[in-house]
Amino acid sequence: MYTRKLGKSNIEISALGMGCFAIGGPFKGTNGNFLAYGSVNDKESKKTIHKAIELGVNFFDTAEAYGHGHSEEVLGQALKDSRDEIVIATKFRSVYDPKTQTNLEKQDILKKLRKSVNNSLERLQTDYIDIYQLHNARQDSISALIIRDCLEELVDDGKIRYYGWSTDDASRAEQFAKSQHCTALQYVLTVTRINTPIAKLCEENDLAGIIRSPFASGTLTGKYTKDTKRSSDHMLSGTDFGTDRYIRTFQALDQLKDLLQEQGRTLVQGILGYIWAKNDRAIPIPGAKTVNQITENAKTLELGPISQQLMNEIDSIFSELQVDFSYDNFAYYKQDKKD
Repeated sequence: MYTRKLGKSNIEISALGMGCFAIGGPFKGTNGNFLAYGSVNDKESKKTIHKAIELGVNFFDTAEAYGHGHSEEVLGQALKDSRDEIVIATKFRSVYDPKTQTNLEKQDILKKLRKSVNNSLERLQTDYIDIYQLHNARQDSISALIIRDCLEELVDDGKIRYYGWSTDDASRAEQFAKSQHCTALQYVLTVTRINTPIAKLCEENDLAGIIRSPFASGTLTGKYTKDTKRSSDHMLSGTDFGTDRYIRTFQALDQLKDLLQEQGRTLVQGILGYIWAKNDRAIPIPGAKTVNQITENAKTLELGPISQQLMNEIDSIFSELQVDFSYDNFAYYKQDKKD
């Protein structure tokens, strides 16, 4: 079974985690839009989690925002008899005053964090959280350092073991990453998007890279084509799959699929193997809400990383589509979301 170290913590975990966004169900984002991957069935979600454990996955990533806490609740119910064998990562919301839209003082931040972590502990039915992550990708650097100091206090309190930040902005995360108990950064890495500054920051500070959205919200799984009129998933409900960029992406995926079949891998298994080959600190956390999905994902733990030669072939196929996905070119990302 393929494993990796969780940064400076030296905790050994399955090299593949399970993202738990989807099992939380629909919820409103910060700008009022609904976020979800369709409807959920809690019974099926728990079966999926149990299947993940059976297949060797022992790392689960969730957040208090997912389903407004529902994802944490479902995960806690499913893991209550397996807690000692499992590593749990969750996230807390932005730390600011919602009325004035300004950052809080340290004592108020610590008070809010203690309330948030206690709520997550209760929902997860556990006494501690292995990795507690800041869930504001663009938190300003000054308040981020205050948050970091507060997280160190939560470590001292025994509420959390380590912490991290879900962000694609290396410049903001730099000081955060150098702290004693920061052990991971969560960012995007896949066949169409890399992040060289974040990868370098993880290497320099002995951090794991928790890779979110490895399938680009499902657009890299073969689920969609240029003829798809509308996605039933709330996350992609406004997406036009007939734009030039998507058409070229689907054409590249067809080439990749043919190439991977020769290797005995499915499309998603090839993409996960690519991520491992691309970065030896990367731990992808593809979402799953059915037993079939987690079974296909977890099979990759037996297959391991793809070869260097195959990785180079994939880079060649996606050369015109692959971008360095950091906030340095955030304007590109915003434009891509319009496509």
